[in-house]
Amino acid sequence: MSSNEMFNDRYSMSPSYKDLVIDFWNTINWYYLNDEKISSKTIVSNSIQSFSFNCFDIFSIIFIAFLFTYIRYAFGSIVSLKTIKRFQLTVPNEKKFCESAWKLLFYTLAWSYCFYLVKYQYNYFDEPYLVWDNWSAGMLVPFNIKIIYFIQCGFYFHSIYATLYLDSRRHDFYIMILHHVVTATLIFVSYAIRYHRIGLLVLCCHDIADIWLELSKTVRYLNTRQNNRWEQASYISFSMLIVCWFIFRLYWFPLKVLYSTGVVAVYRTLDQGLHLYLPFNILLWILFILNIYWFFLILKVLQNALFGSLNQSGDCREDDEEKLSPSNSADLQKKRMN
Repeated sequence: MSSNEMFNDRYSMSPSYKDLVIDFWNTINWYYLNDEKISSKTIVSNSIQSFSFNCFDIFSIIFIAFLFTYIRYAFGSIVSLKTIKRFQLTVPNEKKFCESAWKLLFYTLAWSYCFYLVKYQYNYFDEPYLVWDNWSAGMLVPFNIKIIYFIQCGFYFHSIYATLYLDSRRHDFYIMILHHVVTATLIFVSYAIRYHRIGLLVLCCHDIADIWLELSKTVRYLNTRQNNRWEQASYISFSMLIVCWFIFRLYWFPLKVLYSTGVVAVYRTLDQGLHLYLPFNILLWILFILNIYWFFLILKVLQNALFGSLNQSGDCREDDEEKLSPSNSADLQKKRMN
């Protein structure tokens, strides 16, 4: 029986949430609870043997992480500061504007390239089961995929450092650290065991929401000193954030990524020795839970906006101590101009 025939017989080509839960549970039971299929010793042995990461790859990612840190400092001191001076941003929003502008630039470029790969170069977005075709441990990673993988992995290792020492402190500080660690681990491990194709889908389903998130924040920061000139743009970008977050992270991510890694992977790669099946899926489900958590935060921002209690930045995660009184803000503004 061919893999496609087995695929059509066992599960849906267009899964629903119900299919995801039921098929994933049944697949786990079949894969782990049947002693004839696999043993714990085999799982550990296969997982260790499946890792393929040379020293050059590791040093390349570390170099990229340091490079991103340098680029961010240069971006903040040259590009963003000119924008701050032109639009006369309030002092509390200066640093946060630089953060969001930098992330907006990165996510726009990274997602555009990633979407081109999964949609037009390989068609993994429309047919996610194709990510497992001809899979094998240690397989060659195409250069165009390796580029985006190393850049993304380096960026998230940089983001861990940035959240700790560069970014403004927010209420979800520890959640953000967890997110960056999980994401960096997923990228690193998925490359090492050659799950790079599914990794492209994960990045594609996430980065587009980050584009609208950072855009909505940068526009909101500009709006605080421009007599509501950017108010309409702020509403549009925030509306797009809600739509993209739900469609890509809460709809397509579970049905294209979680279903593929939890169900499709077992039956299409079992003969090649599927590795790190449960740990890899656990990390992806943690990412999905974080997406749900942040979606509720976004809805909280929407609620605050509708009832007129939205803070200046439009970010409900910000600590109260970051807000300055008018007198303190004026004093700091004078110091900045001197």
